[in-house]
Amino acid sequence: MPGRTKQRRSLKYIRLAAYLASRPANMTSIELTLGEIEGLVGAALPPSSRWPSWWRNDGRRMHARAWLTAGWLVTEMAAQDAVVRFERGKV
Repeated sequence: MPGRTKQRRSLKYIRLAAYLASRPANMTSIELTLGEIEGLVGAALPPSSRWPSWWRNDGRRMHARAWLTAGWLVTEMAAQDAVVRFERGKV
């Protein structure tokens, strides 16, 4: 069932959006490791997530819409440390 697989893939990033949206209003930034993000979404991230370009704030990309919709921007992805920095932004 190809449609169900695509739906599940898109839904997993909703968990990341929910986590970011639930951060206290006074929290303006947060750093998460790729492992922590995988724990939040309940699945392994694709191999391309190890590259900073995967973390662009591009609303046309399913995974980026998760943090953008929650009101956050990725401001840095430190590939060697596998850490992503999110900052609350105006989107």
